[in-house]
Amino acid sequence: MSIPFELVVRTASGTVRSLRVSAADAAAARARATQDGLQVLGCAPEKTRGHAVQAVGGTDHGLDIATFSHELASLLAAGLSVVDALRTLATNEAAGARQAMLLEVVKGVSEGLPLSAALEREPGRFPPLLIATVSASEQTGDLSTALLRFAQHQQSIKALREKVVGAAIYPMLLLAVGALVVVFLLGVVVPKFAVLIESTRRQLPWTSQLLMTWGRLVAEHAWFVAAGVTAAIAASILAVRQVLRTGARARWIEAVPLIGPTIRQFRHAQLYRTTGMLVKGGIAAPRALQLGANLLGSDDRTRLARAVTLIHEGRSISSALQEARLADPVATSMLAVAERTGALADILERIAAFHESRLQRSVEMTSRLFEPLLMIVIGLVIGAIVVLMYLPIFDLASTLQ
Repeated sequence: MSIPFELVVRTASGTVRSLRVSAADAAAARARATQDGLQVLGCAPEKTRGHAVQAVGGTDHGLDIATFSHELASLLAAGLSVVDALRTLATNEAAGARQAMLLEVVKGVSEGLPLSAALEREPGRFPPLLIATVSASEQTGDLSTALLRFAQHQQSIKALREKVVGAAIYPMLLLAVGALVVVFLLGVVVPKFAVLIESTRRQLPWTSQLLMTWGRLVAEHAWFVAAGVTAAIAASILAVRQVLRTGARARWIEAVPLIGPTIRQFRHAQLYRTTGMLVKGGIAAPRALQLGANLLGSDDRTRLARAVTLIHEGRSISSALQEARLADPVATSMLAVAERTGALADILERIAAFHESRLQRSVEMTSRLFEPLLMIVIGLVIGAIVVLMYLPIFDLASTLQ
């Protein structure tokens, strides 16, 4: 049975292009391209397209890719062969799916496959970014350095993500607690209070009448209201889980003031750092940008595809990214310098560092503005409910006097 594979190859003239080949496995696809006089730089099953990069190492078998890369690099630097290093890592794992997966990789390398091809034989278990990095290092013979560079890249991305998530924890807790207090007031206190006030049969202000009407509705249809609140909470939890699973790539998130631009800046920092790491490993810039496409939102992925097309048509990287609105004036100027000096990888990492520093300032400013604003809104809502409940009491007290 033939499987479609997407290959990145270098032709005899030195140009890099993508190639689609149907073969029984990755080794056969590589062999077919090699027979045509092409140098294979990367090979992945076509079904993995659209999932080109995992931002932080992790697989469906629980293998921490960053830790795996760092440990493998350390063993190779100590003088072990690839087979011995992989076998050592497999032995260090408890018997289970992860050990079996590593032993399959050991088997592939022992059969004479390059490490990248052996990793490709485990589809979906190793990110294409790691496979591309290993494949490029096999051309230069510096596998341990490439693996260490990949591990450091994963750790830097993880640290940046943790900073962003950490800054969002307190506002989310504040919002959750405030919502619970409002639900308790509207679902428990107001209905009981409405029954009490209704027995006095006094004329209430229209705002208090609205609140008391809600209280009577909840008291008369408690189960339906409870079911609605439960459904709303469940939908909110599912929405949050979906956002976490997709890496906050939903279109509506980018439209949220303060939060949307911060998330987009975080994605751009990831893209530049990932592209710089791949270029330093020997992968052509257009292909490196394509491998980083999955780090972006849907709109930016479309822009990136346009930028890559412009680069293939002969445009410079700086002008292509600028036209696609993926490079601000600072990044455009730095990329123009890289095109003159040839230090593209270093410049990309500097752009990533620049974006990360600006991102940290944006996160701090957003949290400083958002937290007080959120506290004010929650306080006003809770205060309004309490005041509207107590207005009838004040009116009754003035009558008694």
